[in-house]
Amino acid sequence: MKNFITVLFLTVGITVSAQVANITYVSVERENSETFLKLHEKFTNLSISEDRKITGGGMFAHAFAGDYTFAIYDFYANEQDLVNDPALADAAMQANVEAMNLDDAAKDALMSEYQNYVAMYVHNHSDQIRQSRGLEDMTFEAEDLDWSTKKVVVVSTYDTKWGKNRDFADGIINGSLKTLKESGHAVAAYASRHFYGSGADWQTYQVYNSWSDFAAYEEANLGGPMTEDDKKFWAAIDSHSDEILTYIGGMDPETKVFSYSK
Repeated sequence: MKNFITVLFLTVGITVSAQVANITYVSVERENSETFLKLHEKFTNLSISEDRKITGGGMFAHAFAGDYTFAIYDFYANEQDLVNDPALADAAMQANVEAMNLDDAAKDALMSEYQNYVAMYVHNHSDQIRQSRGLEDMTFEAEDLDWSTKKVVVVSTYDTKWGKNRDFADGIINGSLKTLKESGHAVAAYASRHFYGSGADWQTYQVYNSWSDFAAYEEANLGGPMTEDDKKFWAAIDSHSDEILTYIGGMDPETKVFSYSK
């Protein structure tokens, strides 16, 4: 299978220990989305080896806001691992395909599937790299957090005013993060900062087990007067937007096998 192309080959899963995230937004035609998901699982698992540097990631389906179909998050311990990983993924796939001992007809069929997958993957896609180094205070996970099931994820995107990052971070830690922890409705929260590519200064991620948990949180925290801390937080922000994703699959951090959630 020497004709297999070295491309943006991204595997998925979730890990809180990751420091760098490579995010790819894919615009797949809706009528082809099921085919894309099947092929993504197939070729992601064909690209795995013990040498790979990826530590995990997640596959998310777009639900509200934005104009893409899926968001693929790939996590790495550092920037160098991210740079080194694509070549390792390509080598793993070639070795794994060779180990299948396919005849010529089966190889041609597999190549056709791969080319179809790549075409859907790269069409109108975009990428950015984000990092979470030093943002542990802006993170929490519930003890019963289970990534084997689907999740609702609210992604909030912020650009901050010059010199106001500390006010912004304090506002998250003492505001929305504190409320999320105490609510009993959210199961995790994370934050990241822009590192490379097109992307906003900050993103925060609120994770819920279900739509009903998300709705219950919103109903309990809707409206009310702004405190002085709230005003200081929003005064630090230059622009802001939100979108909602659903977590639909990822990589087992131990086996490195990708699968879709229940």
